[in-house]
Amino acid sequence: MSLSIKFLYLIFYFLFFSSAYSESYVKAGESLVWDSENKRYTANGNVEFKNDKFIAFADKMIANYIEENNSEVFTVIELFDNVIIEFKDEVFTGNYAIYTRDDNIIKLTGDVSIKSPTRILTGYELIADIDNNKRILNSANDEALVEVLLDNNANN
Repeated sequence: MSLSIKFLYLIFYFLFFSSAYSESYVKAGESLVWDSENKRYTANGNVEFKNDKFIAFADKMIANYIEENNSEVFTVIELFDNVIIEFKDEVFTGNYAIYTRDDNIIKLTGDVSIKSPTRILTGYELIADIDNNKRILNSANDEALVEVLLDNNANN
């Protein structure tokens, strides 16, 4: 094997394991802007965010962070357009989401759905309390509905 191929393998090895063992990361398909003065990342195009709780995808993201023990810890994450959040065996979707690390709450708005192995819930707003395993689904107004579709085979 040539030296250049070995070098490429070494680079891929370090890239793979550095992202595999990091607590969180941000990826973007189009652009990623780091604003060190305001401690913020802005990502555009096929955005992916992962932390120790969930993985999220969107068209755009703004991630605020603090510096703690010589590393960046994401504190507030805003996701815009085509939001998909995968949390354990649930998938949350919506038009906009905000996650706050201090209280571990995800709030989604606009055409929200929760899909789990046994049900689909839809509404306008979802408040997901991760620490207490609680989901609050709200309608847009008095005339709108919150709906639940249960799987007929849920008890089998």
